[in-house]
Amino acid sequence: MSDDPLARLEELEQRVRRLEADLEQVHGRIDLPAPAPRPATPSTLPPPAWPAPGLARSPDLERRTFEFDTERALKWGGVGLVVLAVGFAVSTAISRGWIGPGLQLGGAVTISVALIATGLRLQSTRPAWTHALCAGGVLALFTTAASNLFIDEAGDDAAFVFTAVVGLAGYALTWRIPSEWVGAATLLGGIVGWFVIGDGEPPALTSVVAIVGVVAMGIAMALAQGWFALRFLAHGAGLIALLALADVSDRTIEHMPVVVAAILLTASLVRVPSIGDLSSAWQQLDVQLAALAGPWALGIVSISADLDSDTSVGVAAIAIAVGAAIVAFSVRPWLVPAHHVSLLIGASVTLSIGFAILLSTAVAFTALAVQGAGLVVLGRALGDSVRVLINAAVLLAVSAGFVMVAMTEAWDDDAPAGDDVAHLVIIAAVAVAAWQTGQVIVQQITSLAVLALTLVWLGSVLVHLPQGQAAVSISWAVVGTAVLVAGAVRKRADVGGVGLAVLAITVGKLLTVDLQEVDALWRAGLFLVVGLGFLRLGFLLPRLTGTDDADTQRGDVDLADRQRA
Repeated sequence: MSDDPLARLEELEQRVRRLEADLEQVHGRIDLPAPAPRPATPSTLPPPAWPAPGLARSPDLERRTFEFDTERALKWGGVGLVVLAVGFAVSTAISRGWIGPGLQLGGAVTISVALIATGLRLQSTRPAWTHALCAGGVLALFTTAASNLFIDEAGDDAAFVFTAVVGLAGYALTWRIPSEWVGAATLLGGIVGWFVIGDGEPPALTSVVAIVGVVAMGIAMALAQGWFALRFLAHGAGLIALLALADVSDRTIEHMPVVVAAILLTASLVRVPSIGDLSSAWQQLDVQLAALAGPWALGIVSISADLDSDTSVGVAAIAIAVGAAIVAFSVRPWLVPAHHVSLLIGASVTLSIGFAILLSTAVAFTALAVQGAGLVVLGRALGDSVRVLINAAVLLAVSAGFVMVAMTEAWDDDAPAGDDVAHLVIIAAVAVAAWQTGQVIVQQITSLAVLALTLVWLGSVLVHLPQGQAAVSISWAVVGTAVLVAGAVRKRADVGGVGLAVLAITVGKLLTVDLQEVDALWRAGLFLVVGLGFLRLGFLLPRLTGTDDADTQRGDVDLADRQRA
């Protein structure tokens, strides 16, 4: 390398040029030209229609589905044909004497046990079959125990014992699987079979123990497993079974265990339905079933105490109603609101039954209407509980329907003064209940119903007076005028329209009914009074609505303008 600085600088420049040339060559081998940018034009094509998941079926899936359906059809068809073949063979063998009674019973028990064993074997692979087969096997055992063949061969006592053993085994099977179906089959099959064996009149003491046991075990298992259907069935079956036992019991010593069992079942109805969150429809039915506790207790007491007079039954009903209400309020902190209301409804229905027996039907429905109004107030206090308001609406609707029918009949046959007062109280209860709802649409609809009931009540009371039709027309005209004035004062055109409708109905009655049934002199006076009333109302209406003052002010302004002009 030369020591001359210029020579060295020229050498360095040459090296730099060679490096730049090499870099350009390398860049040309690895750097691809950038693609031309795509014009940004919006696409007018729809997005690709991809098949929805699970809708597209491949040929393989269709083939497997066909095979599964075919296999299932062949299985069910084969089972059905085998069952029919066995049934024909057994019936033929029995009719020809080839199979004796002992072999028949043994075969029935064997088949029942085979159904249960097959269900247990399929528990891990076919759980639905397990529930069906085990429940069917338990019911088959109960049927065998209650059959005439078993009773003729072994006797009633053996049939009762076998039924009890099957019941215990059924509940053990219910707990082992676990299966609510098997529990329901054990409960219902055991109770029905027990009564069939006893020919409708089983021994009282033993039957009370058996029924209390099967119901108590069913409720206990239902609470442990969270089975609301079994709980409802246990309560319902217990109510029916104990009432039937009370009816077939003859002696006091037989009635006492029934009463004790009824008290235990009532205690369960008071507390158990509130256990849970009311998310199940079966639990809601169980809550509604509690409303039957009061009337059912009255039936038990009336049968067990042999109450044969209306007074004794009525007093018992009132006493049971008061006791049921006290219990409902005492245990309220442990109950859900719907359950508490159901117990109160049961007490109110029992009280109404007592009033109906002691006094009259009108008083009973009056009590129902008052209770309906009270339920509306209670429902508002519970936060507009829908169940409470529905129950109240049912009570009020039934009472209103009764009072309408009774008052319509009173137009022809004069009702006692007490019934007239009761009818008026029912109308007032319906009006108060509608007002307490706070719902405008409910208030408007109910107001029309109350107005119609009031007009009919006035007619049923006044039509029996001398010149009663004239009195009815005058009373209707007064009511229509009052409603029209109220609408005018409150600036409510809808209310005023209702008042005009009542007055129109009154005029229609004057021109049809009164022309035929009112004496000529009374008819003239009636038309004169109503006509003058209409004229007076026509003059007063603008003043009541305030339009008269407005018209006067506009007239004064127009007069002043003309004078200035």
